[in-house]
Amino acid sequence: MDQFSAIRAFMRIVETGSLSKAAMSLEMPKSTVSKLLADLESYLGAKLLQRSTRSVALTVEGATYYEHVGQVMLSLQDADLSVRESSATPRGRVRIDVPSSLANTLVIPALTEFRALYPDIQLVIGISDRPVALIEEAVDCVLRVGHLPDTSLIAKTIYEDRLVTCASPAYLASRGLPVTPEELRQGHEIIGYFSALTGEARPLLFKNGNKIVEISDANLLSNDSTGQRSMILSGLGIGQQFRSTVISHLKTGALVSVLDDWTDYTAPISILYPSSKKLTLRVRVFIDWLTDRLRRSYNDDQI
Repeated sequence: MDQFSAIRAFMRIVETGSLSKAAMSLEMPKSTVSKLLADLESYLGAKLLQRSTRSVALTVEGATYYEHVGQVMLSLQDADLSVRESSATPRGRVRIDVPSSLANTLVIPALTEFRALYPDIQLVIGISDRPVALIEEAVDCVLRVGHLPDTSLIAKTIYEDRLVTCASPAYLASRGLPVTPEELRQGHEIIGYFSALTGEARPLLFKNGNKIVEISDANLLSNDSTGQRSMILSGLGIGQQFRSTVISHLKTGALVSVLDDWTDYTAPISILYPSSKKLTLRVRVFIDWLTDRLRRSYNDDQI
């Protein structure tokens, strides 16, 4: 039995929650993963997992074993990386996922700088607003907007971004300038955003002192933040975007901010990566570069 491969398969099954997902992540046939687990259980003389057609669960013995081998594997990864990276040039594949609005306005325009610094790193960029399961989908890190639920991921906040309520000059010339959220609700076209995962619409948020107003009555909605911004730029109505994604349009006058006294919401822009695995040099340099690059953009544009 290849004990190292068997332990790795066991840990990946626990991390992903199924043999199929573990096999996909490890790029092995499911039958091979199943045999590795069976061989490991036979070698130890103990059942590590309770398996059903839909899920797997650790036994008491499995939980104890997972805790111990997890520490051993992390130590082994640390030892390997310290030797390999002591004189290494960052190279290889980095798989990331970025919301469309941040990808198109901040990340992609800056990639010439990263490519000049690290030409041997291959970047594979997923662009979407949907939640991503990092381990199951073999994603190294993700960039996310907003307050995050409790998670096993490590979240590194880059900066706090502010919501901006905005519209095109042409729209405001034809429909007028709202001065309160109630005027917006009653007399304007509202462009909203809804979750690609749940289908739930996100309300427009307004706050002035202790007074809080939420408006959910959108006339047009998109589950893609870039699409929502395109609707606003096209003069279809008024919507909310994070300032970092529209700052260039505000500077050129393509968009005009409205209801500034009522728009006082901020949310963190964060980069997330699994807490359960040691970062490779190529992933670490990308995270460090992206954090520094976005903070520089934040300071330069006074977002």
